[in-house]
Amino acid sequence: MAEDKVNYAFVKGDPTVSPLLLLHGQGGDENDLLPIGKYLSPNSPMLSIRGRVQEQGMNRYFKHTENGGFDLNDLEQETTWLFSVLNDLCRKFDINYERFIVIGYSNGANVAARALLTRSDTFHTGIFFHPMALSTVDSKQDLSDVKVWMSHGDQDPIVPAQNFKVLDMYLEEQGADVTIFRHGQSHNLNEEELTNAKSWLAKSGRLADWRRR
Repeated sequence: MAEDKVNYAFVKGDPTVSPLLLLHGQGGDENDLLPIGKYLSPNSPMLSIRGRVQEQGMNRYFKHTENGGFDLNDLEQETTWLFSVLNDLCRKFDINYERFIVIGYSNGANVAARALLTRSDTFHTGIFFHPMALSTVDSKQDLSDVKVWMSHGDQDPIVPAQNFKVLDMYLEEQGADVTIFRHGQSHNLNEEELTNAKSWLAKSGRLADWRRR
């Protein structure tokens, strides 16, 4: 089973509160975002899955190409693997897949955002710290039931402002309700954006039921 090939962490919580799926940034692991998940929603069950790709000793969710671009074929393959693992673990821990709130940072946020734009079997709520558009998007999804919060730093050397704007455009064109939080820092997480994300999540209605808008 896919589950046997993955490193993950599961933290029990209140089953009446929506669970969190945590996807780390480059070089992270399944433990990195647990404190952030606990801060954002203290009572949620939490599932964190480590990316199985390694580049220069750093964990990732998909490969780069030799020239430093994104390997989109590998991205598709690894995303399929990730969702297979996720379904296995949902059965193991009796989690309602549709209730997940996905918390992603950088590389993990990129995978989550891309999945929203290209897959029908994804999720309905996301908090994406410093995501970027990985390529053009040709497929059309109905994201009218999706709520997303995304952050971007004005001094971010990894995610250009125009790229972030394109990702926002893709999501909104397909019907997603997108909230943007900008700050003057870099690619780092900071207290200001974590506080804003927590406030947004509390007001979103999605901690109880994703269908409540």
